[in-house]
Amino acid sequence: MQSSKPILYVFAISHYCEKARWVLDNHEIDYELRHVAPGEHAQIASKLGAPHSSVPFLSVGGTVIQGSAGIINWAENQPGSEQKRLSPGVELEQCAEIEKRIDDVAGVHIRRYYYSEALVEYPETVRPVFTRDLRFPKNLMIRLAWPKIRKIMISRMDLGGAQGAESEQIVATELDCIDDLLSDGRAYLVGGRFSRADIAVASLLSPLALPPEHPVYNNLRHPPKLARQIAEWDDRRSLQWTRQTYTKHR
Repeated sequence: MQSSKPILYVFAISHYCEKARWVLDNHEIDYELRHVAPGEHAQIASKLGAPHSSVPFLSVGGTVIQGSAGIINWAENQPGSEQKRLSPGVELEQCAEIEKRIDDVAGVHIRRYYYSEALVEYPETVRPVFTRDLRFPKNLMIRLAWPKIRKIMISRMDLGGAQGAESEQIVATELDCIDDLLSDGRAYLVGGRFSRADIAVASLLSPLALPPEHPVYNNLRHPPKLARQIAEWDDRRSLQWTRQTYTKHR
């Protein structure tokens, strides 16, 4: 039976999907969360008429909103959302710049950094997070197809030792930028109040910060080399701020 609620399709492990979940929760929108399996997501997206196969995507009636930024835009324009708005008026351009950079740079390279070790060297630590909250038939399907899924993901995301090292340096540079932005001790990135920039940055840094309030990463195990590097980064303002933001707002 088709749900009358908006339906959010996600991978449990995705930090971009966490960003979409967080904004819908923040706006107190009554939605249905559907965890999908790799491969299945592309079939669903095609059936719904989505322009791309990537998650997250939100199905509302006959419309599909794809991508976490687009889902925020949709949520911001729902009736009764005025008190929950995350897009500051005067600082909107700065807010958009921060969100775009974290989406396009840090978010992408955090993902590649993690998978380049975890999926290449320790794939059995990744599979349980992918299959989390999937119903038994889909869970079994992933288990059986896991070697093929892993091979496809490694190819499509350009994973490997050299790629992981490259992404590590890019992530370190991006953390430097966020640390600098927070160097004055501010609680929020833009305009002195909680905004979509805060949700974007905290969500996409959450795989590094592992805040206990995160609905999935509270049980995520990092592979050894990544875990050692994150331990060295633990006192960075950006990661401490991410945990504080989750505690206050998630």
